[in-house]
Amino acid sequence: MESQTHLHKTKLQRRTMLGMLASTPVVVAACTDNDLGADGSSAALAAEVVPEMVPLSAIQEADPKEVHLSYAPAVPPTITRKEPRRFDVHLEAVEGMAMLDPANDVMTEKWGFKVAGDKTDVSGVPGPVIRGRVGDVVRITLSNPTTGKHPHNIDFHSVTGMHGGASDLLVAPGESAAIQARLLYPGAFMYHCTAEDTLHHIAMGMYGMFIVDPAEPLPEVEHEWAVMQSEWYVDAPDASGMAKFNRDRVTNEDPRYVTFNGSVGAIADDNSLKMKLGERSRIYFVNEGLNLTANFHPIGSHWDKVYPEAATHPDNSIIRGSQSTSVVAGGGTVVEMLGMSPSSIVLVDHALTRAFDKGAIGHVDIDGKEDPEIYSKIEPPKGGSGGGEVITPTTAAAAVDPDTPVETTEVTIPKGSFDPANAATAYSPPTIKVAVGDKVTWSNKDTVFHTVTSGKSDGSKATPDGKFNSGNIEAGDEFSFTFDTAGEYPYHCEPHPWMRGTVIVG
Repeated sequence: MESQTHLHKTKLQRRTMLGMLASTPVVVAACTDNDLGADGSSAALAAEVVPEMVPLSAIQEADPKEVHLSYAPAVPPTITRKEPRRFDVHLEAVEGMAMLDPANDVMTEKWGFKVAGDKTDVSGVPGPVIRGRVGDVVRITLSNPTTGKHPHNIDFHSVTGMHGGASDLLVAPGESAAIQARLLYPGAFMYHCTAEDTLHHIAMGMYGMFIVDPAEPLPEVEHEWAVMQSEWYVDAPDASGMAKFNRDRVTNEDPRYVTFNGSVGAIADDNSLKMKLGERSRIYFVNEGLNLTANFHPIGSHWDKVYPEAATHPDNSIIRGSQSTSVVAGGGTVVEMLGMSPSSIVLVDHALTRAFDKGAIGHVDIDGKEDPEIYSKIEPPKGGSGGGEVITPTTAAAAVDPDTPVETTEVTIPKGSFDPANAATAYSPPTIKVAVGDKVTWSNKDTVFHTVTSGKSDGSKATPDGKFNSGNIEAGDEFSFTFDTAGEYPYHCEPHPWMRGTVIVG
């Protein structure tokens, strides 16, 4: 019994350690606005890795028209000025209910940050994207409204100072606090709350991104976006759609959801990111954790450039033509993608259960004219001599209208149905009409197994309803089911939720 008590105390100490740090008095040398690194020796300590700093006594205020805050996936404009400046950021803590999986009406309690004074209905998850320039001095104010129930603070990974500012930004409901900090390194950095039980506060959504531009900005691109991956440690939703936080799942590193930008579908389908053929996009990516290493991958493309660890200092090397890039919890990366072929690029964590089972999916839609020099679908070469007629994605999609029912009892699963690019024809025909009592047969002509499972799918996550389920239909096998009741029966493939079909009986 004594050893169990000791173990409980040890876990409690570890759980609250960082939260206690934020409120622990620390003896430091007092400093004023005029001597905080100003004209002194501190700047010389890092002279080889940080740009020359303008002393506080001489630094000027940034143009008030300069934009430093946005909500993801939008990012503020690149800071292109040649000199460091001082600017202000004011954030406000948020506590409330918000959607976690909108397509399935799942809600949860979320805590986060928003731009102070913002009257729009925002969940605060993720918090605002902040942007400055290396060498800038930023004054950060955090306010906790009187309606709040918990103390909050912020640890900025971009800040060199006690606990990243957390110990000086601890605010109870109704309080405000502020810090002033020099931005010493360029990159894309996490910020997060460390108050009370640090893990609890981060798991509730209290995190964001701080982009610090290098003195010589990265090359101009057509699009810049912010994407933050995070984990949600909640129970299964109850009958009302409410998913409650489960602290034990945090300790066990067992998230029910893994999302981009705070909720399932935040950058997918109708919310997809958009670019045109020939354009270049840049994604600032931060893995907010808590626990998992992210494996950021664009299905159907490559990362043309990767700035590893989001460390954009000019001394660092970039990587060209990467397939996936690993991002530790609490770390980041900056990646660029070229619009080379018209398609919908699927952004995933390539630990794919996190994508297809837990929600870490996004889309980048590339618009433009098909270019067979880069990619095209062709008929199999005859006689093994190569060549073949070019079939573009447009002509292939035109062959079947998924919304028009076809009167037949035979459905084919064509070769290549496992590919999301072939989702429109994965069950062919996708919509059929039969009479009550008819037996429908599905034939798997693909090279991998599939299922015919009743229930709706939104293309990334499916909900089986138990009316019929083929189990695994291996390549070359068939499955048949007799429909004895009139109605409309949507179905999908369990391992490939973008494969969808409908049987209309009556």
